Amino acid sequence: MVVSDASLQARASDAEFQSFKLMDMDSDISGDFTSLTMNLTDQPDYLTVTGTINPEDASEYLLTEGLSWNATATSATPAHGTFTLGAGDSFEVTSVLGDKTGNGDWDGKSLTKLGAGKLTLSGANTYTGDTNVQEGTLWLAGDGTIGEVGSQQAVNVASDATFGGSNGTTVNGKVTNEGTLVFGDSEETGAIFTLNGDLINMGTMTSGSSSSTPGNTLYVDGDYTGNGGSLYLNTVLGDDDSATDKLVITGDASGTTDLYINGIGDGAQTTNGIEVVDVGGVSTSDAFELKNEVNAGLYTYRLYWNESDNDWYLASKAQSDDDDSGGDDTPSDGGDDGGNVTPPDDGGDGGDVAPQYRADIGAYMGNQWMARNLQMQTLYDREGSQYRNADGSVWARFKAGKAESEAVSGNIDMDSNYSQFQLGGDILAWGNGQQSVTVGVMASYINADTDSTGNRGADGSQFTSSGNVDGYNLGVYATWFADAQTHSGAYVDSWYQYGFYNNSVESGDAGSESYDSTANAVSLETGYRYDIALSNGNTVSLTPQAQVVWQNYSADSVKDNYGTRIDGQDGDSWTTRLGLRVDGKLYKGSRTVIQPFAEANWLHTSDDVSVSFDDATVKQDLPANRAELKVGLQADIDKQWSVRAQVAGQTGSNDFGDLNGSLNLRYNW
Repeated sequence: MVVSDASLQARASDAEFQSFKLMDMDSDISGDFTSLTMNLTDQPDYLTVTGTINPEDASEYLLTEGLSWNATATSATPAHGTFTLGAGDSFEVTSVLGDKTGNGDWDGKSLTKLGAGKLTLSGANTYTGDTNVQEGTLWLAGDGTIGEVGSQQAVNVASDATFGGSNGTTVNGKVTNEGTLVFGDSEETGAIFTLNGDLINMGTMTSGSSSSTPGNTLYVDGDYTGNGGSLYLNTVLGDDDSATDKLVITGDASGTTDLYINGIGDGAQTTNGIEVVDVGGVSTSDAFELKNEVNAGLYTYRLYWNESDNDWYLASKAQSDDDDSGGDDTPSDGGDDGGNVTPPDDGGDGGDVAPQYRADIGAYMGNQWMARNLQMQTLYDREGSQYRNADGSVWARFKAGKAESEAVSGNIDMDSNYSQFQLGGDILAWGNGQQSVTVGVMASYINADTDSTGNRGADGSQFTSSGNVDGYNLGVYATWFADAQTHSGAYVDSWYQYGFYNNSVESGDAGSESYDSTANAVSLETGYRYDIALSNGNTVSLTPQAQVVWQNYSADSVKDNYGTRIDGQDGDSWTTRLGLRVDGKLYKGSRTVIQPFAEANWLHTSDDVSVSFDDATVKQDLPANRAELKVGLQADIDKQWSVRAQVAGQTGSNDFGDLNGSLNLRYNW
């Protein structure tokens, strides 16, 4: 029978197939049609029509829609196992696909998926040939199954294709993935996609769960081999019991697989960690490697292999003090994954586990500390030693140094390099021959970089982060001398500064964050200089000093790429200083005076630098008490010009140290 042009309407699934009356005779149709030829237009290749006599009315000849997989001799097209769906198209096969009699073009038992569209199988299919997903998506839903229990046919996923299944679906066979393998979907919670056979992964495996509701499982009842593939999981970053997507392998795990974690949550300290890969057999120590930095709240998570159970865990724990893992001592940059390690056996109870803190904690603290520190100054830092009256002056100062400190109980190391250029000048000068008062203005530019290194993971590696602050300080000062002529005896100095700064923090996968900050500082200093006369007009001076400084710091709130809110930097602090300065005055000609000096100080600060990550606050381990020593040389070249060079250092507990040098130039009117 030859039928003229006809078209087949695309259906959403085979459950919607219909029959159409082709002939309606006055009497029953006798005989049989051995073939049916139709010129079908715009038909999907997986659809056909088959001609049959209506079993309920033999006078009618029907055309019935069906799958090309099930085509017979009276179908419009030969049987085949190819499903081609274009981009944006989808089709669901609800019936069971079983083995058929092959022909010259098809073995009768293999399925091939072509085209960018989506094919869904929701029946318990029994065909025994290969499943080749060459393009687009092949998805298992409902009771979807490939192969009967115990069969070992192959499922091959090409590089541009996607294969996956919803909860309860199963593949009985070996899967080789070069494309994308998806387990579960965003509408399910706790979905399990089962592969009863070995899995070789050269492509991407990813959970289809929503990032807000992780809990899907890819269950591999066989061996797993990673051949440079990747695995993406959603995980709540909290303690050991946090919800996570998971890969479960009943057999062995080998090869190499890159693991990427999409984390949510506020972070917490773990003991053993969050299990993300469960291996029933034996896992090689390098089977999985965490490739992205995983941060939440204050904590950094790393991937650990537990040799005792062969499972893999995400843990926010650091290397214990007595753990000599022999790891590389070189800190890693912010983008490093921290490696894969075998943590020491904790006996099951976790023992005393140190938390693994984020490295960028120190970068934020470093920016704050540098801004506050570079506002600090004394009268002698600014003006130098003064032994004669002047009607006014202008001065310039350059300072550069390096500081080291710790944070979060020694878990973060901070190394800062800083510089400052300051200008100032007197604008008012008053004296009555006995006393004098000078008022001036000053301004400075500061720039500081801080490298922050987190505590070590069990492999000995460390994450790093860097911070930078630069900005300006504007201020005024006023100084009273009891002796207007030689500035001996008592003095009182005060100043106020307002600073505004640009800050940035670089931290690997957390990206770069920028924010603004401001600082106010008020100082009151007093002292009394005692002069001891020597021969030839030379003198030695002793000056006990006291100073108190109040500072207020405020910084913008920041939200990083992980969604962590970083704030809590606003606060006040008080710093007090008690010191003794020793100056020498040596005449080297009618105009040149050489003045060596040394100064020792005790400093006390009332409050540490702090920062909050999602409302969890940590502090810099700034010692409340610090010792300071300054030494230098000042040369009065003539009555107008003087130059001064100084080296200063501070030290304190918690490995605190600061070493800097400065150069001053002053011109007196």
